[in-house]
Amino acid sequence: MLIHKDFTVYEADNSVLWELAQFVVKENISHHTSKDSDIKGKIQELVYKVYKEETELADRSKIFIVRNNTGDMVGSIRSTLWDRKAKLPMETLFGFNPLDCDFSKDITKYWHIGRLAINKEASQYPKSILKTLINIVTAPIKKDPYGCLLAEVDRKLFNNLKALGIDAHQIAPSKQYLASETIPIYSMSSDILISYKSS
Repeated sequence: MLIHKDFTVYEADNSVLWELAQFVVKENISHHTSKDSDIKGKIQELVYKVYKEETELADRSKIFIVRNNTGDMVGSIRSTLWDRKAKLPMETLFGFNPLDCDFSKDITKYWHIGRLAINKEASQYPKSILKTLINIVTAPIKKDPYGCLLAEVDRKLFNNLKALGIDAHQIAPSKQYLASETIPIYSMSSDILISYKSS
């Protein structure tokens, strides 16, 4: 657990999965669509889809939640140590298995990172929260010389990963997902360059 004067970061159990799915969908839509967007009518369908994906990965996942002083969820991220058998969101969305990609031959462990969302209106410190969450989930990857991070990120985050200390490589063309242009990426442990401390 990490306690800041305005928020707390902690590892959650599976009881938070439905709330996590609701939060991730809501934040993605609020960040990327206008109020009259057609996607607004599909919120419950999207929440259920995210929830279902997360329940299937839950046994090998760690979920980190950020709550403000009134208990509201203001940030989230999930890290899964992939067993090479479970179906990743990357496979469902982009139609390929990372094991079939050229970069995979020397990798000993894969971590799939997902469900990164931050409520910038509810928190006065979104950059601090982002750096803290990224640092938490990349820490075990950096310890393995042949570890690999897998993720699907929106265009804005992809363009800013270098500034966060991650040299990310795009695997396939982007697609629209949760109201934004989404890019499948990988980063080897050697691509994760900087360790951040929360501020």
